[in-house]
Amino acid sequence: MTKSRHLPQLALNGIVIVLIVLLLYPLGYTLWGAFKSDIAYDTTRWYPTLPLRISNVKVAFNSVWRYLLNTIFVAGVGTTAMLLIASLSAFTFARMKFLGKEILYMAVLALMMIPGALTLVPGYMLYKAFGLLNSYWALILPIITGGPIFGVFLLRSFFESIPKDFFEAAQMDGAHDFKLYYKIALPLCIPIMGTLAIMQIVGAWNEYLWPMITISDHEKLTIAAGLIISFTGQYSTNMPVTFGGYVVASIPLILLFTFTNRYYVQGLMSTSIKL
Repeated sequence: MTKSRHLPQLALNGIVIVLIVLLLYPLGYTLWGAFKSDIAYDTTRWYPTLPLRISNVKVAFNSVWRYLLNTIFVAGVGTTAMLLIASLSAFTFARMKFLGKEILYMAVLALMMIPGALTLVPGYMLYKAFGLLNSYWALILPIITGGPIFGVFLLRSFFESIPKDFFEAAQMDGAHDFKLYYKIALPLCIPIMGTLAIMQIVGAWNEYLWPMITISDHEKLTIAAGLIISFTGQYSTNMPVTFGGYVVASIPLILLFTFTNRYYVQGLMSTSIKL
């Protein structure tokens, strides 16, 4: 009977192990494939071997460094503006009274239900009409305009959970609405804003469809689109260098999550508690 009780658990553990292997093996395949020579890759591609060929990563970095800088610039500017707009809007919805506030808030939330594919063609036509195609603005403005929607949803709940006594005490001391925002509300929501920032940066890093459509100059492409359009085609016959490009493109995000993991988890936990 004891063995029969342990069988379901053993089966579950076996399934979990298989799923973990299926998840991690492609990552390992990419990692060790980036350090093989052409001959070693053709003969031993399914498992790691020595010696490691570091030059593959160097060649890949020389080809993708421009895409990395573009992505850092676009994600940095767009995320900063997105956080400012989202926090100001959420504070307005949470702490101010004006006509049609709830209707306008519901309209903002309704935008979350619209698939991005539906706005792809209208968005392209709009940016073309304003002459913004093939420019960094075509990559930054979608982050500024679309990114705050989810941020407003999260931050409004957080701002509403802050005790009113904090704001009333500050108002008695003569604080105006904007001072209430940046002196009280903003410092308290730093963990959630950090979580939003990480999510937005990851989204901008992995976005490839919109840059492929709006950017014709390869020098302005972000990393995901640059790997697909230019880099992969250039090294299509050299898989180790191609894998090296994938590794180089992943390192900044790995470092970002490594050093901000605590703040990311803290923001998620505080958000779930407030909601």
